[in-house]
Amino acid sequence: MLLTDITVEHTLVSKKNGVRQTFLLHPFTDTQRDSLGKFEIVRDISQPGFKDVKRSTFVTFQQLAELYAKGALEEFGFSVRMCPGQGTYPAKNPAKKILPTSIRPGSPFDVAVQKVDISKPATRELRTALLRTNVTLQG
Repeated sequence: MLLTDITVEHTLVSKKNGVRQTFLLHPFTDTQRDSLGKFEIVRDISQPGFKDVKRSTFVTFQQLAELYAKGALEEFGFSVRMCPGQGTYPAKNPAKKILPTSIRPGSPFDVAVQKVDISKPATRELRTALLRTNVTLQG
């Protein structure tokens, strides 16, 4: 499933011939068993003395809305794995940082973000998912 409530423009420049292609990208749900129907969020992790790595985890529609409402995606530098709405992307689908301005106002996702009670702590499932990315949500 594509989450077309969020759209980000992305330009890819070919390393071979310099041809520029522009894509309209959307978050999409995974099709694998354990992460079926969930969105992949990705974060760069750097620790002194270790090589920088990317860590990802999968979250549901509601958990993604909660992360937006609490500002956690921006605070911890998360990107969301995206794919084009039309055609195919010529390489591995990119992970893009999504600003709240990329969310279509009044869309079902925008409404879900607005309905989140940010005074309540994050659910145990969401906190557990974020542990893979070295993030601990307090509330």
